[in-house]
Amino acid sequence: MKPGVLNEILAKAPNESDHWDFKEKWYANKGELLRDIMNLVNTVHHDDCYIIIGVDDSGKIVGVEDDSNFINRQQLQDFLRRKPFAQNWYPKTDVESFQKNGHRIDVITVYNSDNTPIYLSKNVNRKGGPLKAGLIYSRINDSNTPVDESTTDNQMELLWQKRFHLDRTIKARYKYALKHPEDWDDIYPLETMDQTYVYSKDPNLVIKTEGPLTDKNRHFDSYMMSEFTIRIDWSLIQLYYGNTIIYDSYIFPVDDGSYKMIIPDHGFINVPDSFKNKSYTFYLKDDFPYLLTKFVNSFGQGRSWRVGWHNIQSDVVIYNDEDERNYYESLFMEYYQNSDKNDFEPKLDRIRSLIGKIEQSGTHGEGGDIDLIAKSMEEEHLVVECIKKLQSKAQQNPDNS
Repeated sequence: MKPGVLNEILAKAPNESDHWDFKEKWYANKGELLRDIMNLVNTVHHDDCYIIIGVDDSGKIVGVEDDSNFINRQQLQDFLRRKPFAQNWYPKTDVESFQKNGHRIDVITVYNSDNTPIYLSKNVNRKGGPLKAGLIYSRINDSNTPVDESTTDNQMELLWQKRFHLDRTIKARYKYALKHPEDWDDIYPLETMDQTYVYSKDPNLVIKTEGPLTDKNRHFDSYMMSEFTIRIDWSLIQLYYGNTIIYDSYIFPVDDGSYKMIIPDHGFINVPDSFKNKSYTFYLKDDFPYLLTKFVNSFGQGRSWRVGWHNIQSDVVIYNDEDERNYYESLFMEYYQNSDKNDFEPKLDRIRSLIGKIEQSGTHGEGGDIDLIAKSMEEEHLVVECIKKLQSKAQQNPDNS
């Protein structure tokens, strides 16, 4: 849990919601702990939930410094693993401690899951009455389901919709489905030989490829720098829901065609006192270009794909999300302003090597002058290399990132 999130929640104490619950002290009754966790798993939103321990009913931080009922992360996971959940699955949790106002408060994070609704296959004894098999406990606003009841019919329906991602936008459902290529069938229609993918859990989700495209020129880009053959042959990839195109982009085979790439996004960093932006290419792990690249190659992964993925990671910055992208672009700008600008000028030997690659790949004047193409590609690649070094440094020193 990020300290900033905790501060925002503590500022709202003693008010509770379907995202968090306050407790004055640790649970002496472990059955009640189990019940609270099940209620928070069975929420209809897609966020993590928190049990914040060491805050009394008035919202005052009282701390848990000497609480003998404390259990750590591993003990909590072992406790949950032994319970008879019907799905043969147990909630994932974390336990962290924070210092606030001279006190220690503990936070149990109940990680969001789509495996809802969760319920027990056998009764679990508990002081105050057993938790009964088959009952579905759920958190609605700031209230938990009574111990001897199931949640409302409406809440039950919403929980099943969450399980199958029916409560999400079509694009969000697509992103979820792309992470599970085992649920897709790939086919080659005889009349076109273009590859098509159909989602077995919802045939409305269909991915079609078409190409190579004769009306789109082959050319060269910096995200192909590590490949042996760096000329791009474009094809089209389209994501359908029914007859509606939800997303489309370009896909192209790399080297011998043993793996494929979706065209990455282009980033532009506005550097002060510079005549032009610093451009580079990137993938967001939660967006279509990255997800589709991983997806299409999952159907034939072998040694060539592993080598290819290494090349992709060398030529494209990969971020978890937009927040991380914004962070590293700001970090790059600061680094650039305090560095020798010659470090970001393409070196002659690297330009010559790249020109040789372009000539070997075969060019018929696509994109213009080869020297200028190589220089532009190298300029972008220098930005990629710099950001990757900043990422590596932050990973080695996580407390400073």
